[in-house]
Amino acid sequence: MFLKKEERPDFYSLLIDQCDLNDEIMTLFISYMEEQEEETAEAIGQCEKEADQVRRKLIDYVENSFITPLDRHDIYAVSRRIDDITDKVKDLTDFIEFFEFVPIKKNIEMAQRIQVTVSGITEAVKCWAVGDDDGFWDAIMEAKRKSRIIKNLYWESLKKLDSDIFTLEEILIKREFFRDLNQLSYKTKKAIDRISDTKIKSIT
Repeated sequence: MFLKKEERPDFYSLLIDQCDLNDEIMTLFISYMEEQEEETAEAIGQCEKEADQVRRKLIDYVENSFITPLDRHDIYAVSRRIDDITDKVKDLTDFIEFFEFVPIKKNIEMAQRIQVTVSGITEAVKCWAVGDDDGFWDAIMEAKRKSRIIKNLYWESLKKLDSDIFTLEEILIKREFFRDLNQLSYKTKKAIDRISDTKIKSIT
């Protein structure tokens, strides 16, 4: 059954909700990297659950709406890319908890840079929602620019893995975390690209 117009959630509002939760989970994640407090890990888990609920609402919106503002496949894809960021943060949190891993300063700096990129995605989606094309592209380009710096921080982290200081096991665990953190950055780039491509498609 299709939803009546007044019952339908707003597509852009749901995307913004997803983005806002990404901003929140990144703030919590940086705090967890610094302090490894159990309460913060629990808050990250709750944030991920809330993000899943928002995504389910968006899927229901697409499936039960006769007309959507964008191609249904594009809506799914944009939402999925945003959700990938949330899921990866939860995975990284679980990694820290399981291995009792203490991130190094470069890791935290990477996460802070990623947070800036994530905030840029949120700003772009909010501009998109109100038809502010200039604001949208400014936010997208700035997010892309910020994301380019992160790979250098990843390489710098790898350089610090000195076999004279760490055991082989420690090196393997650290390298895996560094790689996964870099994957989080990659997922933000994929979200930026998907949002950009969908925006272009919507005006052609």
